[in-house]
Amino acid sequence: MEDGWFPTNRVEGNDDENSRRSIRRRLALRQLRINKSAGALIALLSLLAAASRNNREAYHTSILSGQGWVDELLNGHPQRIRNELGIHKHVFLRLISILQEGHFRESRNVTLEEQLAIFLYTMVTGLSAHHVGERFQRSTDTISRYFKKMVEAFSEGPIYGTYVRLPRADSPIPSHITNNPKFYPFFKDAIGAIDGTHIACMPSANEWDLMRNQKGFLSQNCLIACSFDGLITYVLGGWEGSAADATVYHNARLSDLAIPDGRYYLADAGFLSTPQLLSLLIPYRPKNRKELFNLRHAMLRNDIKRNFGIIKRHFRALVLPPEFNMGVQSRLPAAACCIHNIIHLHDPDDIEIPDPDHEDEEGPLLEPETGEVGRLQEVPLTAESRRQMNALRDTIAAQMWADYCGERARRGMPPIIEELN
Repeated sequence: MEDGWFPTNRVEGNDDENSRRSIRRRLALRQLRINKSAGALIALLSLLAAASRNNREAYHTSILSGQGWVDELLNGHPQRIRNELGIHKHVFLRLISILQEGHFRESRNVTLEEQLAIFLYTMVTGLSAHHVGERFQRSTDTISRYFKKMVEAFSEGPIYGTYVRLPRADSPIPSHITNNPKFYPFFKDAIGAIDGTHIACMPSANEWDLMRNQKGFLSQNCLIACSFDGLITYVLGGWEGSAADATVYHNARLSDLAIPDGRYYLADAGFLSTPQLLSLLIPYRPKNRKELFNLRHAMLRNDIKRNFGIIKRHFRALVLPPEFNMGVQSRLPAAACCIHNIIHLHDPDDIEIPDPDHEDEEGPLLEPETGEVGRLQEVPLTAESRRQMNALRDTIAAQMWADYCGERARRGMPPIIEELN
């Protein structure tokens, strides 16, 4: 080995290592400068965003928050909460308990009381989410979110199923019938009245033709049944306004409208009897024993029209359609009927009976109807089902006429010579 060879090789190796270290230092410094520049840029953007927010004028600046207003209603004059939310304080607190039992809870920023108040205020006033937001000092998104949440709570699931229920086969004869000799025993098998009602709606433009009803306005046709004690027992919403009552009824019978054998609902002449035995009892179209039958039939069936009037006057959102999609709007009648039943059970004296002289799209609400009512529709109808329905109706009418003539004789009144057609 020659002198100087090894030292010379080691020096060259040190130079290579030093070069690599120098490169790494330069790269690290460059990355540090890049990171500092990026951090400075982010900080600058944050400052600009904060400045923009500070320069933007706040919209909801009222000193009275939504929760503050709800607290005032709960602790103020008892009539205030009734006027603003449509229910008395004890019913409001009962609704809160019902929601809590259904595992509904407050959110991080909105209490359960305020959520319920948003829903009730919107239903009672029919105002838009923008106007309701002003009342509660909340954004329209917040108002819409909690309104939909409450609509779902009261239109489906366990809460709805608890308060809106079909009668059972062994349901007792309603006292409204047993206590009135004009109705008992003739209508002892009637379990309620059923009819369609049109609820104003605001569909998308491509649905206008389907949703426009015979009277020219946009609506959804809702089939509703009620008991004779004022409770709603069935609601089917969302059908097009152009659909006839009989069509909606027929489809309801094919799905979830169960009617016990031997029992029936009272309905108007817009319905046809269906293959299901004795599911509906519709009136005659005039005279003598038939006239008597029609009169008493209308008197008893009028409960459904009265309930329509009560619910529509209580919940203006059913008359002034809210700006939600039809998926939400179709649930409103069911939610309103559920709340109606809860009020009826816990505050029956608060049910407002409509003015019989007032007319709306349903016509006179408390006056029995005469003549043909509603639209007839092509619904499957067999000769046997027609015979069975006619036989039942004729039997009831004959019994009713005999009882009526007997009562006249007991009172010493002259007999009536029946003119049969």
